[in-house]
Amino acid sequence: MSKAKAKTKAPILTLAEDKFLRRLAASKTPIAVKLRTEEVLRGALEIFDADMLRISQADGPSLFLYKVDVKYLWEESVPAQ
Repeated sequence: MSKAKAKTKAPILTLAEDKFLRRLAASKTPIAVKLRTEEVLRGALEIFDADMLRISQADGPSLFLYKVDVKYLWEESVPAQ
């Protein structure tokens, strides 16, 4: 009788979020952020760390957002010229 191989667990830290946010910040890609309050904010990601995002808005001030207050974010499509 052979012993069954122990299943390996998925890694807890994949750094996928970090890579995604770095790309958004470096490219100044327009994004939309949906907060837990259902409010949607638009702008570009300037900087981020483990707990915060800084979003610059074309028509307003830069905003500091706690990541725990963000439901999700997505890239906005840029209109073709």
